[in-house]
Amino acid sequence: MTIKKSILFTFSMLVLASISALGQGWNTPVPVDPNVRYGKLENGLTYYVRKNTEPKQRAEFYIAQNVGAILEEDSQNGLAHFLEHMAFNGTKNFPGKGIINYFETVGVKFGFNINAFTSVDETVYNLSDVPTTREGIIDSALLVLHDWSHFISLLPEEIELERGVIREEWRTGRNAERRMYKQLMPVIYKGSKYAERDVIGDINVINNFKHQELVDFYNKWYRPDLQAIVIVGDVDVDQIEAKIKSTFADIPAPVNPAPRPFYELPDNDEPLVGVATDPEARNAIMYLYFKAPATPKEAKNIGYLRTGMINELISSMASSRLNELVQKPNPPFVFGTSGYFNLVRTKDAMAFYAALRPDNMIDGVKGLIRESERVKRFGFNASELDRAKSDYLRSLENQLKEKDKQKNQMYVWECVNHFLKGEPMPGIEFEYMFASQVLPTITIDEINAVAKHLITDKNIIISLMALQKEGINVPNQEQILAALQEVKAENVEAYVDKVITKPLVEKIEKPGKVKKENTKNVFGTTEWVLSNGVKVIVKQTDFKEDQVVVEAFSAGGTSLATNDELPSASMATQIITNAGVGEFTSTDLEKMLAGKMVKVRPVIAESYEGFSGEASPKDFETLLQLIYLYMSTPRADEENFNTYMGRMKAFMANASSDPRMAFRDSITVALANHNPRVMPMNLDYLNKVDFNKCINFYKNRFADASDFTFIFTGNVSPIEIKPLVEKYLGALPTVNRNDVAKDTGVRPPKGKVQNYFTKPMQTTKSSVFVGFTGEIEYNVMNDILADYLTSILRTRYLEEIREKEGGTYGVGVRVSLRKFPINSFVVQIQFDTDPKLRDKLIGIVYSEIEKIKNEGPLVDDLNKTMEFMLKEYEQNQRENSYWTNVIRAKYEDGIDFDSKYVEMVKAVDVNAVKDFANKVFGQGNVVEVVMTSEEQQ
Repeated sequence: MTIKKSILFTFSMLVLASISALGQGWNTPVPVDPNVRYGKLENGLTYYVRKNTEPKQRAEFYIAQNVGAILEEDSQNGLAHFLEHMAFNGTKNFPGKGIINYFETVGVKFGFNINAFTSVDETVYNLSDVPTTREGIIDSALLVLHDWSHFISLLPEEIELERGVIREEWRTGRNAERRMYKQLMPVIYKGSKYAERDVIGDINVINNFKHQELVDFYNKWYRPDLQAIVIVGDVDVDQIEAKIKSTFADIPAPVNPAPRPFYELPDNDEPLVGVATDPEARNAIMYLYFKAPATPKEAKNIGYLRTGMINELISSMASSRLNELVQKPNPPFVFGTSGYFNLVRTKDAMAFYAALRPDNMIDGVKGLIRESERVKRFGFNASELDRAKSDYLRSLENQLKEKDKQKNQMYVWECVNHFLKGEPMPGIEFEYMFASQVLPTITIDEINAVAKHLITDKNIIISLMALQKEGINVPNQEQILAALQEVKAENVEAYVDKVITKPLVEKIEKPGKVKKENTKNVFGTTEWVLSNGVKVIVKQTDFKEDQVVVEAFSAGGTSLATNDELPSASMATQIITNAGVGEFTSTDLEKMLAGKMVKVRPVIAESYEGFSGEASPKDFETLLQLIYLYMSTPRADEENFNTYMGRMKAFMANASSDPRMAFRDSITVALANHNPRVMPMNLDYLNKVDFNKCINFYKNRFADASDFTFIFTGNVSPIEIKPLVEKYLGALPTVNRNDVAKDTGVRPPKGKVQNYFTKPMQTTKSSVFVGFTGEIEYNVMNDILADYLTSILRTRYLEEIREKEGGTYGVGVRVSLRKFPINSFVVQIQFDTDPKLRDKLIGIVYSEIEKIKNEGPLVDDLNKTMEFMLKEYEQNQRENSYWTNVIRAKYEDGIDFDSKYVEMVKAVDVNAVKDFANKVFGQGNVVEVVMTSEEQQ
């Protein structure tokens, strides 16, 4: 036992002893993780530094500002978020786009690794996955945080340019959900300033504020006493701490600073009910909140840890009940979940959430209220609590095993939340020991008493968002209040927990054997061929202590379905998994897997069928058992099918009201040249799904394991798992056929195809898609060049369309290759904009492509892309999922995407990208889909 672990163990025992002996230990402060260097400078700046070596030679550099939209005056509504944008438009030591320009030269990419967010109460900036191989890079990252703290330039010309970007972010984000939330804010946050601030702000303020308003907000609130520096990664902690002290020493302590206010959310004796509708809403969504006081920072002690444990157990059990309910025939809602969370800084809430059936919303309203009332009156059963405890402790056990292999992000957010909200961060060693000791003391009686306290008769908020459309009956405030009183007067019955004690698999009749073995296989793997023909590839790694990833594939997929079978074939795996497996329902299965870390699902894609999942090493046998059952005894449950399809149809009933669906579906059918085999997911599609066709197609595709290949990557020893593989995978059914995927003739259109259409929309907007298609050889170099082209076009459009024109919040670009049904590519370019700018921006899309075709990319763009790709490759080397994909490509397509990757990436030059661009864009196959709000056409 190390010294640190010994100290933690001793402290944990002392805490528990004091609780037992004196009954006062719950007020003991929670220790700070000894792995974190935590301090405060004389100017008030807080800092956290932690060494972590996953990924190696990388670090996260964050600055958390305890400042958000809640601090804005009315004349500044939206400026906290605007200020966040300005941090990337020039600082003292990085003028203009200097931050982005420098860091992209070392592989730290804007949008991916350089980013920020603003919320109502905080703003957080980050440089992520920063290489720590050179001290100069580390110093530069610290200098960026230094500038973000106190030296953002806020130049007038940059402010004016950014107005357009913010306008387009407002436009893109102003969807039905956002508009309805705005309608509900005065109800949810009644009597509080939170009802007046939604971060993006008032568009009139964005368009017209005077520059000094932004400067005033910055000078008032961006100051060291409200800031924390968080650095986590492969760094020397002593060195980083010393650098923080010297780098940030010139930032002055604030003189007579304005107190940082925290706004209360008043209690309410009578229920608050809000109903919001919108013509573009897809679903009816209900929230049922029970407000509770938030725990102040100074009171987040050992007792707070225990209370948090109880709240999480209650949330888990309530969610499991809601999930079980929707699996039953004629459920009152389509989906439901529950959770205890921080509503605003000064208020928590126990919340129940449901997606309601559009044809009977009031029944769903009553159903969700009824489940909360059931918990309040009767609480939970001991068997439910046992499962929730098992899951809770197993999650902590996983974190403990992975503590030295966790990604930096997890530790970053522990520090950020400690600073902003005072959340305890004692470290996983302490948390696991504490939970192991405390969980047994949490009784079912205590759980039920707390649940009754959380689900109160006061502080209730009910919100409903729904479609505004003739024929849709949306309950009003009076009807919802009447439903609440009606349920409270009902004779609600206690929940009965059906406990499953049978094993998943009782007996394997005919286990198989390994008939052929290669222990020196490609990529350091072991290959087995089993007696039933199943091929198994095992790659043992040490990247994660508690993870084994599985992928399996066999050629065929939905390509073998007739047009008539296709909707059923494409839904077959959802129907099977929702029903459960073997003799067990999905609810049974969830209960049986309590305390285990295992998930696996069968997959039927266009060209293959197979499995995808992962498990902990100790649950590896359970993983194999589930695969065995999904192949040998899939569950055919027509009643469950009807229930599931009813929920799906209810969920999709009004999808066409959302213009985004029309845009997406138009792209889908255009790229497939209106082939009948490519159908958008909608009610018509769901109505074609047939139970018997689903089951028959599934059974057919999984009837023959002889041509299946299974890949296991992770912390597993081939020697140790070999008997289990023989037992379960060796016993899978076979019929010894040799299927191949069928080319069904789906192809994109030739030449240029345009679909410009209008749609009634609440927000003035044009959504633009430009796609290029054609044939190209499927190989490693072309795949690399596709990634280069993707990155380079994103950079060009970021600079030309977003920054120079202020024409969009962002342009999405993706260049991808396909091997099936023929070697081909598709380039997809997409963005939202003001209809007045639409044609000009489409012109820029094409002009930037022409520049690359004629002159090649800018050398700077090429080099930045190379650095990013090499950095990502280096990090991928320690990812189980990466190696799973590499091994699969070798077996499925005969292509090695790893061995010469670095050499090939470095070999790409301006001419290579230029030639590739001409191959791709020179084929002349273009699909344009443009949707514009009706009033603007």
